[in-house]
Amino acid sequence: MPSPPAPASPVDPADIDGPALARALLAAERALEREREALNAINVFPVPDGDTGTNMALTMRAACDAIRGSGDTAAATVASAAARAALMGARGNSGVILSQILTGFAAFEDPGAPLDGLALAAGMERGRAAAYHVISQPREGTILTAITGAAQSAAGTAGGPVEVLAAAARAAQEATDRTPELLPVLKEAGVVDAGAQGLAIILDAMVRSLRGEEAAGARGYGAIDEAWLAATRAVHDAGDRSGFCTEFVVTAGALEPDAVRARLSSMGDSVLVVAGDGALRVHLHTATPQKAFAYGRTLGAVSNEKAEDMEAQFQALASRGGPGAGAGLAIVAVAAGAGMEALFRSLGAAAIVHGGQTMNPSAGDIRDAIAGAGGGETIVLPNNKNIVLAAEQAARDLGARVHVVASRSIPQGVAAMIAFNPEAGAQDNAAAMAAAIASVGTGEVTLAARATKIHGIDVRRGQPIALIDGDLALAADTIAGAAGECAGRMLRGRSGAMVTLYYGQGETGEDAEALAERLRKEFRCEAEVVDGGQPHYPYLIGVE
Repeated sequence: MPSPPAPASPVDPADIDGPALARALLAAERALEREREALNAINVFPVPDGDTGTNMALTMRAACDAIRGSGDTAAATVASAAARAALMGARGNSGVILSQILTGFAAFEDPGAPLDGLALAAGMERGRAAAYHVISQPREGTILTAITGAAQSAAGTAGGPVEVLAAAARAAQEATDRTPELLPVLKEAGVVDAGAQGLAIILDAMVRSLRGEEAAGARGYGAIDEAWLAATRAVHDAGDRSGFCTEFVVTAGALEPDAVRARLSSMGDSVLVVAGDGALRVHLHTATPQKAFAYGRTLGAVSNEKAEDMEAQFQALASRGGPGAGAGLAIVAVAAGAGMEALFRSLGAAAIVHGGQTMNPSAGDIRDAIAGAGGGETIVLPNNKNIVLAAEQAARDLGARVHVVASRSIPQGVAAMIAFNPEAGAQDNAAAMAAAIASVGTGEVTLAARATKIHGIDVRRGQPIALIDGDLALAADTIAGAAGECAGRMLRGRSGAMVTLYYGQGETGEDAEALAERLRKEFRCEAEVVDGGQPHYPYLIGVE
């Protein structure tokens, strides 16, 4: 589960350990999710397919999925796990290059050494070299220019790792701002390079996390010049088709990346071939994706095949006209609490309806949020059993373009958001999100509104109680006791489970983390803590 967008304590300037690095990478993931559509809206190179933000965000999500709740104390271990996952989860040209930057960074000369300023600068340079190595025809004015600026600035900065990374982040943004002067297509379109801007966002978010600062708010980077879009659309309409963005993974014993790269270069352009863990990750733009797949099968077992029509992607970008305008699939989620609302937005929700237990929004409130979300189609997550019917009423009022995924709790809603694939259609996403919520158990810790006896449990007014999947499960003397017993009952018999503790108003992160650590030791589970800030429920507990 994603960590909360709240700041952590500042890091000792002399060293970055594993937990601090993990928090910084998770902060970068959240930042890319926030900026995904803004990056998509300025994506013109190597083709105007409007997916750079999505590809970088999904690649970073794959990297962070490998380190959530890992508890590794060594920075090298965290970096290595993230890099391996990014390699296999890389999406698109920009995602593959990002995975190589992470891979180079993770190749610590001494895995047992701390991540100090010198080690961080060396990692930035390895990341730069790895990114250039996998590209058959490197071009300046791209993410390569940003990583070069970052690596050079890191190498020239004396001090601790946070200071070195801050210098790299500033240099990456400065290099990004120069990209229109290096790549004519960017200047003609009136934008900076989307991939370079994505890297600058990652580095800035990591620095903010390490300094214990608040995350930067969502920003806009303008949009592609309408005249350039019209001229480019005319070229496409005249028959200059861009072909297919083609990707696959080849698994075999011995593979020569350079030879494969040379062969694929005869089939298309934007060729990337990356080796790792006994596999090759391939990306290219070609008019004949099946020919590329067939060649891959002569080398070994082929998986993760994907071929996306870049003409269709361009037309979608041209019709969108900018972030949040018109077409696409939007998510509307119901949530209460600053942390909860920020979490859903960081995962991609276009609009939040404020509400939950004791403050159920109306069908009209939900309908207004759908109208303001700006999607061609919309998925609604009610996140409370008492709001499902209102959401369905709003959907009936607006017609077939609105789909309700009947999440009955916040943990179910978060699981649904994590299952969301921005590249898939509404029907496929609704099915995947519904499947995701079916695997989530929900615990709710609150205070009894009145004295009662249910299921043989005597409850005093104001006593801490816990519900599991909507049914009263226990009463306790303290909130912490109710939360611990509730989570324990949900975890018993579930090997390899993942538990997330969302702590609400009146609770502290220290107490929540202490409970999480106890659950990790007792049940050998993964446990994460999220500052939800929700009212009425000191703890919401999700178990998968």
